[in-house]
Amino acid sequence: MSSQATINITVIGGAGLIGRRHVTHVLDEPMTTLCCIVDPTPAGAALAAELQIPNYPSVEALVAARNAGSLTVDAAIVATPNTTHVPLGLLCIDNDISALVEKPISIDGASAISLLRAAERAQARGSTARVLVGHHRRHNPYIRATKKALDAGVLGRPVAFSGAWTLLKDAKYFDVEWRRKNGSGGPILINMIHEIDNLRYLFGDVERVYVERGKETRGYEVEETIVMTLRFVCGLVGTFVLSDAVASPYNWESASGENPLIPKTGQAVYTIMGTRGSMTVPELRRWHYDGQGAEGSWLTPMAIDDSLKSEIDDVPPFTLQLRDLVAVQRGEKEPTCSGVEGCKSLFVVEAITKSMETGVPVMVEKPQL
Repeated sequence: MSSQATINITVIGGAGLIGRRHVTHVLDEPMTTLCCIVDPTPAGAALAAELQIPNYPSVEALVAARNAGSLTVDAAIVATPNTTHVPLGLLCIDNDISALVEKPISIDGASAISLLRAAERAQARGSTARVLVGHHRRHNPYIRATKKALDAGVLGRPVAFSGAWTLLKDAKYFDVEWRRKNGSGGPILINMIHEIDNLRYLFGDVERVYVERGKETRGYEVEETIVMTLRFVCGLVGTFVLSDAVASPYNWESASGENPLIPKTGQAVYTIMGTRGSMTVPELRRWHYDGQGAEGSWLTPMAIDDSLKSEIDDVPPFTLQLRDLVAVQRGEKEPTCSGVEGCKSLFVVEAITKSMETGVPVMVEKPQL
């Protein structure tokens, strides 16, 4: 494929909340064309009519149109409920269409692996179809700046961290039944999966987790509050608090202003502590012993460095994620978040759920590919 070719993209679930965000970014990006949407709902038909593009009720109908020569499609963004990610991703890959699957890649590790194996088979037969996972925060400027700082060694060796994702979801959010049920509706799979992918991107793979579950306040099946410890393969250890039932500004969306629907507070939600300094994220404030080197200690005044804030730009993470898909489809690079990476983050979340249910530490399994 020519490196200058425009990438034709469909959004599956284009009329949904996250689907509409993807539609907007595809329309705004010069390197992409929104060739159609796939959505069986009346809202899907209305959106397609508004945009003057085709709408198909299923991926099968889209493939039939492509095979009949009436449609060109290179890649699909799968923006549908969690339980449908793998079945829809398989349909795409098996029909030589790259799939950017919204997080989580699946609701269970076994089905996620089936999608990765389908991608391997597609590559073996010469297909350009690839699987990417929509952990868009890897493209967030605060995460990019933190990753750059850690890779440059400005904190020395990271030893410990603390983190939080805590807020109060509105009552209407739970009008959707599956959000009240165990399995895929709780904050572990919906929200903690983002945090785990952030942490894995910054520190590497997680080795072991241990979870304590808090009391529920709403009376639903799903968990509300958990506290966990995590041990990483690199030796770093940390704690994390997760809750969607507390009035709190300490969550990524509020801290970073990433989600336009959630008011920005700018509070720090990650604290990373290393042998040469510590920093807060997304505040990007570094504390260190200025010029003291090995002589600095708790008896030495600490200096503050805010220079990392100069790394921040205003390019939306969804835009960078879309450009990543374009570059991958053109064969210019590997995915920033591949199917394998998405699967590894899912396996950590499965270990978190297992520890919550059993009350004991759980070693994180490695995907057997």
